[in-house]
Amino acid sequence: MKSRLIIPIMMVLAVLIFSAGCTGGGGQTTPAPTVLPTPIQTMVISTTTLPTNAGGSTQPSPTQTIPIAEAVSVSVEKAGTYSTTIIAHFDGGKGINFVSKIDVRVTRPDGSVVSGLLKPMMGETIELEGTQGTDRVEVTTYMKSGNIYKIIDQQMPYKTRG
Repeated sequence: MKSRLIIPIMMVLAVLIFSAGCTGGGGQTTPAPTVLPTPIQTMVISTTTLPTNAGGSTQPSPTQTIPIAEAVSVSVEKAGTYSTTIIAHFDGGKGINFVSKIDVRVTRPDGSVVSGLLKPMMGETIELEGTQGTDRVEVTTYMKSGNIYKIIDQQMPYKTRG
């Protein structure tokens, strides 16, 4: 008699197990999350060339000193011997977080002006086309506080061997 009860009890347990979804197959699956592509920020370097009659001066004027707490460093140079490319490089400094933008302006001997924005991120560079003469390079920093400082204003001669 015991064997007659065991078989129906086993069948009821089997039905309960299959209906509970414990067999590992046929259950609902969670869909994989959709991954949206992240846009990559690119830096656009804008350069502006003003016409010759704009009459930019090639003579340097006095520069300003940034307060020590906001100090930043920018270096400028002509690319090398027999090169007319002027390179401005942002070296950083204590005030790196206070700078909103850096304007680099090259005045050529004929009076034409080329300018571009240097992003205030350590190691950023901008290249502007100079001439085979002596070009004037001005670097102006615009602070988030609204202060503006001209930190570089110098002549960059064309380099030759000799």
